[in-house]
Amino acid sequence: MLDKAYGSLIATAIGDAMGMPASFMSPTQIKRVYGKITDFLPPDEAQTAHNAVEAGGITDDTQESLIISSVLIEAGRFDTELFVEKMRHWANEYKMLDSTVIGPSTRKFLKVILSGGDYLEAGKQGDTNGAAMRVAPIGIFNHGNMEKAIEDAVSSALPSHGSRAGVATACAIAAAIAKSVEGKCSTREVMEAAIYGAQVGEQRGFDQPAPSVAARIRLAMELVDRHRNKPITEICENLYDYIGAGMKCYESVPLSLGVFHAASGDVTKGILSVINIGDDADTNGAIVGALCGAYSGASTINPDWIAKIESTNAINFKQIAKDLLGSAADVKE
Repeated sequence: MLDKAYGSLIATAIGDAMGMPASFMSPTQIKRVYGKITDFLPPDEAQTAHNAVEAGGITDDTQESLIISSVLIEAGRFDTELFVEKMRHWANEYKMLDSTVIGPSTRKFLKVILSGGDYLEAGKQGDTNGAAMRVAPIGIFNHGNMEKAIEDAVSSALPSHGSRAGVATACAIAAAIAKSVEGKCSTREVMEAAIYGAQVGEQRGFDQPAPSVAARIRLAMELVDRHRNKPITEICENLYDYIGAGMKCYESVPLSLGVFHAASGDVTKGILSVINIGDDADTNGAIVGALCGAYSGASTINPDWIAKIESTNAINFKQIAKDLLGSAADVKE
């Protein structure tokens, strides 16, 4: 259990940091600038969103997932008010509104909470992938209890990404992580859990124009299964052609789940495949990392990658995983 929890947290950071230099580039641009990304790189001068981040440095994707972890550890549950307070502190301490790394829905949320406005009202239109990218700790905390993972994912999404699609994608990832950390399942069963989570989430979010997340996850699974005999790079290119890889949650999350399924939950294959697609590469890398790490565990991850992440960012991800599982166990008792 610890191996899977630790795997999910550390692989989130690995995917985030490794995808960072390719963010908002096309596959062709990535090939021209970097060749193929296979390790941690500093951002090229063409990379404007993350040009101040060093090689191996994490971005807001991992930082927000760590905020969710701290809420669960401290409160023993997902506490919305504590989450909002921690996000407010993060925004102030790191001057996030002056940065270029946060997405539009998170930016709007931070502006509202810093000004004392009604964040639930403002969050109704949030349809980017911020809620999904940070939700993995909720899946870890509620491993083996998919319904509770989905319920907490709804609560975590509504303040900033409260649209039907925004809530659905958070629920899809939380359900998939909860299933994976519990173990003894196939990637197909994880995908089915994600579809179920998305279906529930679509009933809980606010109605905004968007395609069905559940239908798109099912499409991603069908595309992967149909082309299983092809190299994973071709499968991922196909997913990109049909679904996209942008920050809209109904692109990012179905794509990331499809890459997870195509990689059979392998961390290295999954992360390297998705980041070289580009577009919202750091977030897609973080989500695929969270999924594959939860499925295959930290013991399957390149130890040099783990060492680079933990030394560069001075974060003990293994201890956080232990604390998450310990807090979850206390609640169950």
